[in-house]
This record gives sequence, C-alpha cells and structure tokens, in this order.
Amino acid sequence: MVKRSATASTAAWKGKGRGSGLWMIGAAILPYLLSLLSGCAPQIYNLNMRYEPTKVIPASVTDGRKYSLTVASFTDLRKMDDPMLIGRVIKSDGTPIPILPKYVNPADAVTAALRELLSKAGFAVAPDRPGWDLNENSLKPEWGKILVGGTIDALDVTCVEMFTMKRYSAKVRVTLIFADVQARRIFYRVVSESNSSLDHIVTSEEKLASQINGVLSDAMEKAIEGPETVRQIKEALNK
Repeated sequence: MVKRSATASTAAWKGKGRGSGLWMIGAAILPYLLSLLSGCAPQIYNLNMRYEPTKVIPASVTDGRKYSLTVASFTDLRKMDDPMLIGRVIKSDGTPIPILPKYVNPADAVTAALRELLSKAGFAVAPDRPGWDLNENSLKPEWGKILVGGTIDALDVTCVEMFTMKRYSAKVRVTLIFADVQARRIFYRVVSESNSSLDHIVTSEEKLASQINGVLSDAMEKAIEGPETVRQIKEALNK
C-alpha cells in the first residue's frame, strides 16, 4: 500500500515537473514571439481616401437639366502639427503609429469625394478646382455660377490595439458653403458629420480605410441629399 502510494506520488511529481518545464519554455519563448510580431508592425499606415457610396444615390436633378457646379478646394481647419496626419494606431504598449492618406493630402481627398458625389447625384461638375478663402469678396467671375467650398472641421481614424481585440473609431465633420459667384453672395451653409466604431481581431490598412471612407462618404451624402440643399442650389441657379 505504501509503495503504491509512493509510486503514485512520484509519477505525479514527475508529471508536474514536465508541465512546469513546458511552462517555463513557453514563458521564455513568448516575449521572443511578441518581439517578432512587434518588429513586423509597419512604421506608418497609408490609406487610399476616396468616396465610397454608403447607399444608392438618388438623382438630385430630376427635370432633365444639367446644373453646373464648381467645387473649390476644401480648407483644413483641424489643429494639427502635421496637416497630413489623419489618425493613429495605438499599439498595445502605447506606441502611436501615424496614419496618412495615400497619394493626396486630406483636403484634396475630401474635395475629390464631394466632386464624385455631386457627379453621381446628377450635377455637372466643372473641371476647375479653384482655391477659395470662403470670403464673398474673393469670388471671381470665371468660377462659374455656383461655387461649393468648405472646411474640414474634424477628420480622424484611430485603432487602439488590445491583447484580444482591435478597436477602431472614425469621425468626420465638414462644413459646406455654397456661393452665387456672379452675385458675390454666400447663400447657404450646411454642417454634416458622421461617426463609426468597429471591434475586430486584426489591424489593417483595409479596415482603417473602410472606416474613414465610410464616415467621409456618409457625412457628404447627408449634406447633399437633403431637400433643403437641393432647393437652395436650384433657386440660386435659376436666378
């Protein structure tokens, strides 16, 4: 009886010893694996910012005519040390990795998104993209009949990495300003914003781009598709 008990105790001790050894090996390897994963993380994320419809865009123009608009370059009002920055990925150790737009600066990306949306809504968009300081006295006759400009008030996408999850958030707020160029008069302003959040298991440029493009497109659509915006544009064009 005693011998069997002793044998059982020895076997249990040996099993525990093997488990303890495996645990120690795993504990030694884990930091190495984490360092490898950290070393593979990009030093910067570059996103292709663009308009991506969030819904079927109804035609704002239904009377068979093509209303021509000119879109001015947007003014970036964000208080940023680097105006190219559109967000950060925050690593699990607190290290921030910058997110920048690919190919263009943020103001150009927002301007292009509005041009694309207006075209899909049935407006004829002039090829010119003048620089406008949003003052009535700066309007120039060669800019056509109706000029649309605006400001970027907020534009940000963030991903916070945790051990088991990556938490995305994005926000865009824009102000659109419509002017009757020939009358040198601002006749309409509209502020629009959109927010999103997403929990996922990976961090990727595709997910980051999807979040920022989604809120940018949604904010622009809400500003343009409203009946008041269309009415104001048509009234100004028919004067």
